[in-house]
Order: sequence, then C-alpha cells, then structure tokens
Amino acid sequence: MDSIQQDRLSSLPDILLIMIISFLPLKECVRTSVLSKGWRSLCLETRNLSFKESDYVNPDITDAEYSRIVAYRSFFCSVDKWVSITQHQVVESFEICFSHLVGFEDKIDALIEYAVSKRVKNLVVDLSNPSWRSNGDISYRHFIYTLPKSVYSLTTLESLKIYGCKFDPSKFVNPVLLRSLSIGWVRLENLHSLLSKSPSLQSLSIKNCWGVDITSMAGQFRELVIEHSDFSYMQCAFELPRIHSFKYSGELFEFYFDVVNVIIPNVYLDFGEERVYDLQSQSSRISGEVISRIINDLRAAETLTVCPYILQVIPECEKPSDLLQPMETRHLVLRTKMHTKEFNGIILLLNNCPNLETLGFDILTPCPFSATSSDEGIDPKTYWMQKRTCKSLRKTLKVVVIRNFCGSSNELNVLRYLIRSASGAGDALERVELYVPNGMEESQAMVVFAKAEMLQRTSKHVQVLCAQLLKK
Repeated sequence: MDSIQQDRLSSLPDILLIMIISFLPLKECVRTSVLSKGWRSLCLETRNLSFKESDYVNPDITDAEYSRIVAYRSFFCSVDKWVSITQHQVVESFEICFSHLVGFEDKIDALIEYAVSKRVKNLVVDLSNPSWRSNGDISYRHFIYTLPKSVYSLTTLESLKIYGCKFDPSKFVNPVLLRSLSIGWVRLENLHSLLSKSPSLQSLSIKNCWGVDITSMAGQFRELVIEHSDFSYMQCAFELPRIHSFKYSGELFEFYFDVVNVIIPNVYLDFGEERVYDLQSQSSRISGEVISRIINDLRAAETLTVCPYILQVIPECEKPSDLLQPMETRHLVLRTKMHTKEFNGIILLLNNCPNLETLGFDILTPCPFSATSSDEGIDPKTYWMQKRTCKSLRKTLKVVVIRNFCGSSNELNVLRYLIRSASGAGDALERVELYVPNGMEESQAMVVFAKAEMLQRTSKHVQVLCAQLLKK
C-alpha cells in the first residue's frame, strides 16, 4: 500500500511536487531526496528556505568557547553551500534564526541581502536568544545588530517577522502588500508610521518590546497579539472593526476599544504580571474598574479567556454587578488557581454570560496567600453550597471542561455546584470533561479517577469523563 501511494505521489508533475515539499521544514525537504532518483534534485528547488541554529547546532554542546565557535562556523558553512546552489532558484520565503551574533554579523548581512535580492514575500529575521524568554526584564539589553537598509525598500513583503535586532519602522518605503507583522525583543518606536503605510495588514504581533510609543491603533486587523510589552503611555485606544482575535498578556494599563467587530471569535486577557496581593486596597479597586471597562468593550467576544488576577479584582469594584454588562460569550475559559479570592469573580462572570455553552477551567499552580481577612469570610467548604442562581447554568450550559484536574476539594465543590445548578429546567448540561495532568504519580492518578467516578454516581443526567492530558 505504501509503495502504491509513493508511486502515485511520484507521478505528479515536478511543479506540484516542488509546491508540496516547499511546505516542509528544510531538513525534511532534504530528506525527500532519498525517496527515488526523481526526487534527488527536487529539494534544491524548494521556494522556502529556513536556516535555524537549533536545527544545526546541538543544544547540549559543551560550554567551551572554542567548541561553540566551531559549531557556529559549521552552521554558516552549511548555509552558505545551500545558498550558493540556489542562486538561480525562485525563493518566496526566507528565515534565519541565530542567537550568537558576535563575529558573525557579516554572515547575517549577506543572508538578508540574499533574501532581498530574491524579492521574497515572507521574511523572518529572528536574532533573539532563547534565554530571554525566561528573563522578565529585557529592556537593558543592547543589540549589536541593525537591520540592513535594503529591507526597507522590499515592496514584495507580505509577511515580516523581526526579533532581536534594531530597526526603524518609519523607514519602510511602500509596504502595501504587508499582511502579517511580528516584532519582538526590541525597542519599538515609530510603529504608527509603519501601520499607516500598511493598508493590507491583517495580523500584528508585539512581543517583549519596550518603549512602544503609540496612544492609538486603528486598522483592518483580524488578529492582534500584545505580550509582555512596555508602553510609553498609560493609555491606548483601538479602532478594530474587523478584529477576530485579540490577545493581551502583561501589566495592566488602560486600553479602550472605540470600534470593534460585531462578534469577536476569540479574546484572551492575562494580567498575570500584576503582583499578588492579600488585602483589598484603593489600587485593587481601581484595577477592578479598569478591567471591567475592558471586558465591557470586548463583550462581543464569543470565546473569552481570563486570568486569576481578573477573577480577584473585578468583584472589588464599588458595584461590580452594575459595572459589568451582559456579554455575548458562549465559551468561557477561566485560568484559575481555585483560591477563595477568585470565587466571587467566577460567579460574577457566570452571571454576565447568559448565553454560555461551554465553561472551561485551566487549573494553574497555586501561589501562597496569607490567611488574612482578604477572603472576606469566604468558607470554601460552604461557599458553593449556597443558593447562587445563574441563568446560563440552567438554560444554555452544555459542557464543563477542567484541565489539570487534581481532585482537590475546591475543584469538586465547584463541579457539584455546577451540576446541581444545571439540573432540572431542561437539563442543558450534558457532559463534564476532567483532564488529569501528565506526570502525576500513578497512585495519585488512581485516587483522582476514583473521585471522578464518585462524581458520576451522584450526577444522574450528566456524563462525567476523566482522562489523561495529551502531551503537546
């Protein structure tokens, strides 16, 4: 059967085979050359070139400086050979990922100039260091590499990704075809100039940048991602009439949505960089009001994901139930530590999602809280036994999903409340899915599965499923 399928594939015209293998990573593309004689030279005609340090340099290499230098030189030797034999080929996509620039700046220059000469449509220049991803403060870093001027005049660009190198967004000449832009690990100034020249831009990603000097952003974006970036101003207004996906992770600051899509398929909000606190304060109340306004602006979200900090502060407003407006959300994901400080926030959001169909809990590793009055007398044993009416639980909620389920008392109490609240009046709730985290000891996992079985025995009209989380 396999040989028949291979023959069918080989019978396709070379032009189709080249298009197919161009979607493969470069190393996989090269491996196709051993399939048969007809495949030997096809890999040389791939239109997508990707040179990643991680694909060529062993990450377990010794720390000896000489060994690293030899490995890097070998990497560029392989890259140079590949570039030399593709000088006359069509190249649509070019990617270079390299994190140790000292002594190799000229090599990077030559590769980027090669990409520019090919008039590529998709360009990735990733000079970030993997270690930066685990380091919170990157604003002090000094990059030694500057993007070549020739890139600014590359009018064929449809997708551009620049990580870890200096560049000036205002110098791009005519990026009218640019549809996707991703910027990371760099001081980001004059972004507004580039956005104003890019009428076709649909996807914008800003990750781990600082000095972002914009106060407003407007465009036909369908996707906007902002992660762990430092804005120069305290406020930012968005006009995004076609937005389909908005993701924000980082410190809390005031952003407004003057214009948004009628329906936003996906919204993700994570203010996890805010400090953990015990006592309510004027600061936490103000934070709750700011976040409530943001959620109201994004109430058209079909899928909404929120973080523990949001669950903690939104109930601390002066009149939280009046401040939050009913949302269009059908799928709500609560990233939670299942601490009592988050319980009121969970109820508040459930009450404001009258059309909710699926409710997800992503259980995070809990952090220590002091045993203070910040819990406002909430008893986790009795809180979920009280009568708390949520219309969505009785009329529309169909599925509850808990990831990283460990069978804790707080998790079980929430589940019993949800099942109990959904019973009767049509029994909308159909299924509870519980996913046990990978790496859990077998004996502990058996106890968790036993608790899931006990939950099923007490839930007549709801199916309770328990399984191991699949590794990503």
